[in-house]
Amino acid sequence: MRLNRYLALVFLTASLMAQDGTILPGQRSAILSLAQSNGYSTKDLESYLTESYGKQINNLTRTEGAEVIRALQAGIEVRRAPANTNKDLETASLLEPGMKKLFHLRDGTIRDGEILSVEDDLVVLKTASGTFNIPSDQFLSETADITNKKGELFKGVVLGETVEEFIIRTAFGDAIVQKRDIRTMKRYHGGVLDRQYEEKRKFYQGAAQLIHIFMDPTAFPLAGNTFYLSGLSVGYGLTDNFMVTTKFGSNFSGDLNFHPRMRFYHRKSAEKEVAATLGFGLHRAYSINSIIAKYSHAITLTNQESGYEKTLEESEFNAGDILKDKVDNILYAETYLVFSSRSVNPTGRGKMGWSAGAKVSNAFMNRDTWRKDEITLYAQETADADSIFDISWSGEGKYKVPFRCWLSLEYDLRTNLKFVGSAWIDNGYKTLKLSQTVDDYFGLDDSPSFSLDSPRGDASMIDFDFGMLYAVNDNFRVGIHFQQPYIDFYWEFFEF
Repeated sequence: MRLNRYLALVFLTASLMAQDGTILPGQRSAILSLAQSNGYSTKDLESYLTESYGKQINNLTRTEGAEVIRALQAGIEVRRAPANTNKDLETASLLEPGMKKLFHLRDGTIRDGEILSVEDDLVVLKTASGTFNIPSDQFLSETADITNKKGELFKGVVLGETVEEFIIRTAFGDAIVQKRDIRTMKRYHGGVLDRQYEEKRKFYQGAAQLIHIFMDPTAFPLAGNTFYLSGLSVGYGLTDNFMVTTKFGSNFSGDLNFHPRMRFYHRKSAEKEVAATLGFGLHRAYSINSIIAKYSHAITLTNQESGYEKTLEESEFNAGDILKDKVDNILYAETYLVFSSRSVNPTGRGKMGWSAGAKVSNAFMNRDTWRKDEITLYAQETADADSIFDISWSGEGKYKVPFRCWLSLEYDLRTNLKFVGSAWIDNGYKTLKLSQTVDDYFGLDDSPSFSLDSPRGDASMIDFDFGMLYAVNDNFRVGIHFQQPYIDFYWEFFEF
């Protein structure tokens, strides 16, 4: 049974990651059939795919295959593009002093620098390696088609590029396009679509923009009109400063819940971005069983005769065993404040950031009214006496109010790979093994399903965790780390 649960979990993760896998045989057949019915030859189709996607039909992804099918159904005009030689490549039509970017030359080399002057068809280009005098006819044209998140399309010559923006000369003037606002972009060098070149040494920011690190939120909310799904919750960004989430595991157990998050402070420059967010959580029928399970290490069972004490997590009992009969679930509320900062990495490789936050809740309100006064551990053999334990909440000051304080870090290693880490102080935290976490998630330990509130584990008030987060594509990412829940996934739907 346990093996089946592991296999189901692996299958779910694999299936989600495979959404953008290799093109399906049915899609390939449909493309060939549509191309033939539209009167296009195999060479015409190959030329179109190479120009638009930089690959042939068998190397397309499923998403790209669907795009080609829609294009052919819509009657897109496909024409065979002639092969380009070095002589056919377009020469740059615009070279001006002050242009600063990557320059592609006719001999295939690339120079990162700034034009100092242009005189008598000779360009003086300053780079980190020196100053060069290069004939103007050796520079290839660089143009771009950029669509931003608002749907605006910019076409023109690329005048310059920084870590944060492109400067494009369009037919109606120069446009500055922020990279963070780009939805799609095509770049042409010498008139040829460049799909192979990728600047791996530097990038503006990682593909995965985090609204939380492990179990803790950051101050950066979900983008407006965007929906997400994770292993514990779903959410929607109503605006760029306000989002809501709900924990579907609690909803399935009859506990409707609502978690709004509002960013009330935000400042952004070319080098740094800071934000502060206030969040709330409201559960109309929160499970008292879950509260007792989470804080099982703060509940003491005492045997007066022997003088022996146990905590609930150490005992043979479950959280439900110490509850009084007919105890109603409670109205639960929590609030937190988090401050986050992101800045450009001095090495030029993406960004690095940190978040610090604190959370409190009303989980301990009227807590003495939920529990029984005592519980009996019945003897297994007639020769043994029954053991009666008195039940009480710990009197230590650290268990007066439920709280959590955290400091989390993120660091872009590559455009699709992040290092993430977190440290915290939490009076309700316990470490769990992977097998215990799986049982907890699927509700096999008498706790609600699709939640993390096991009564077992080892209390660890001060702890830390770290791991890696991989962005499979723009929509889906998966992470692995060394504390529960061990495996994370996050599925985002832009402009939902």
